Formats: sequence, structure tokens, C-alpha cells
Amino acid sequence: MTSASVGAEPDLAFYIPNLTVGGAEQVTVNIVNGLAGRGYDVELVVSHPGGELRTAVADSVAVIELADVRIPGIGIGAHLHKLAQYLGDTEPDILISEKTDANILCLGAKRVAESTTTVVPTEHIAFGMMPDESLKSRGVRKVAAQLYPAANDLIAVSDGVADSLGEKTAVDRGDISVLHNPVEITTVQDRAHEPVSHKWIEDPDTDVLLFVGRHHPQKDLKTWLRSFKRVNDTLPDTRAVIAGRGSETETVRELTVELGLTEVTSIPGYVDNPYRFMNQASLFLLSSQFEGLPTVLIEAMACGCPIVSTDCPSGPREILADGEYGRLTPVGDVDSIATAALEMLDNPTPAAVLQDRAADFAPQTVLNDYEQFIETRLG
Repeated sequence: MTSASVGAEPDLAFYIPNLTVGGAEQVTVNIVNGLAGRGYDVELVVSHPGGELRTAVADSVAVIELADVRIPGIGIGAHLHKLAQYLGDTEPDILISEKTDANILCLGAKRVAESTTTVVPTEHIAFGMMPDESLKSRGVRKVAAQLYPAANDLIAVSDGVADSLGEKTAVDRGDISVLHNPVEITTVQDRAHEPVSHKWIEDPDTDVLLFVGRHHPQKDLKTWLRSFKRVNDTLPDTRAVIAGRGSETETVRELTVELGLTEVTSIPGYVDNPYRFMNQASLFLLSSQFEGLPTVLIEAMACGCPIVSTDCPSGPREILADGEYGRLTPVGDVDSIATAALEMLDNPTPAAVLQDRAADFAPQTVLNDYEQFIETRLG
């Protein structure tokens, strides 16, 4: 184990496979930093070293790197014994894991180590909603459904995720704690005013429709582009910015060419400061097929950016309060998404209203809930 020496019985440990850019990864960093700032002895355990978010982890949080072992087809399962060794040597009072495969690993490591650590799996996405799952993904979900009833506790990031776990596993819905993701609202708003190098973003007279996130089938960027095509046909001066990267990036580029949108669409890849983009964009458009509690919507609201989102399971309806703070549309419905986008461009939600709602997800509020959850389990 590298990067930091293993401490003696920390209050809390969190496990996530890596610290590359992603919603669950950023949320985990926010939580460990916040709890460490409140005086908890926190360790962050990862399988793989490095990652863009590594430098964002507070100095007060020890980062434990298990080993950079990669075995095709096994993934983080190759680190079962290393994690079991960590639990046996360290015995944190509570280990909170993030993401389904990580949850399985932690529950398995607890058994191997015969550890007394309270293991708490966290689900960030509506359980069992992944369309066209691979054989491996289906296997991971089935194993998780079998193991979750034996977990000490279970965390869901939204009511919708909790409901899906209650429906698709043997865990009683009343035994699932809903803890929202904390979002560093102040940091987001501070960074929203930093300059960035993008001509459309920095042009106050250009209406930009924005997406920020992974280019993954879950996000349904094909529907996003087709919806923007309808908007651009009506308002030719609009522009699209699709920031991020992923397995669908080349597909997105190819569809941009096919739809004749290359001159009005920018695909800049990973952007270090997406908040400036949100601050200047006219609309944030989310076309996801499913989510958990999409942090990106909260960040966009913190920047005062109007929102149109699919009413996917789950999170957008919860964040937007049944449509009070943004438009909700059916999943995959290009006409409805385009119509909602045009209406929002014509009559945007006031920035101050959005920012007030975003404050409900600020760290102080969410970390209070985490503290209450933790203290009841520390005894």
C-alpha cells in the first residue's frame, strides 16, 4: 500500500476505485474533505493511483492506494485481498463504499478479513436501470442484490435511488438512508467568474446550449444532438457545447457531421473549469436515460443556468422539485426536449431562483446529515 501510511483505527474510511473525473468521484472527495474539516479521522482508499481529482483531496485526508494491479475481466476484484488486509490491519469504525462494484468488493473484503468494521455501500444510480447491460454488469448487479441485505446499512443519494433498491433487492426501503451529494456551491460560484478560452462561451450575445459530463450511452447524447438540431433549425444563431469525454465521443462527432452541425457545435473534451461554461450558457440540457442525483444539474443551478432535463429515474425531478426549477421532459423524446429548450430560452428561470435552490445541496446541509448518520453508528 502506498501514498500514505496506514493509520491506527481511523473513525472513517471511504473506498472508491480511482480518482479520475466523475460524479461519484467528485462527490466522494467533497465528503471526505468536509468530514475531515469537521474533525473526523478520515482515510480514502483507492485501488488505482493518480487521477485528476487526486490533488483535490485535502492534506488532512490520508490516501491509501491498494495496488495498481489490473487483470482483464476481474477489474477491482483483483484487490480483494489487499482491501481485506487493510481492514484487518486498520479496522476503521465505518467503511463507506461508492459505486456498485466497489460495494461488492468492500462487503467481500469484510468477510475475508472477518472484520468488525461497519461497511456501508452507497448507490449513486437508480438500481437495475442500466439498459443493454453487459454480461459483467448484469453479474455485478445480481451479486449486489444478493449481498446488500447483509450490509450493516445502505446509503442512496436520492429518494428515487432508494425506491429502486427497495423494489429490486430484498433490502427493506425503510432501512435505506437517503443522503444527498454535497456540492461545493461557493467554490462553483467563485470559479464561474474565471475566464476561459472559448469564443462562444465568452460571447455574451451567443445563446449556448451546454452539456458537461461523460460521453456515455447513459447520457443519450444522440438524442441531445437531435434535439439541438431542432432548436438550431428554429434559432440558427444558437450554438452547442458538449464538454467532457468518454466511450461515445467519436459517435458524437460522427453524428454532428451527419446532422450538419459541425459549424455550430463545439466538442472541447475535458474542461478544467466547467462552471464558467455554466455561468455563460443560456441553457443546460441533460438528456440522460437514467441517473442517481446528477450533481451537474445542481452545479448548473448554482451558476444560475436554466435547465431542461429528461425526467429519468432518478434525481432530476427531485432536484428540480417536480419542475418548479426547470423543465422536465420524457426520456428520448426529441420533440419534447426541443420544445422545452425553446420555451426555456424564451422565458428562462431567474438565476437567483436557481441559486437559492442549489443552496439546499451545499456541504453544510448535507454534511450535517452525514454527521448524524455517522454518529448514530459510532455509538
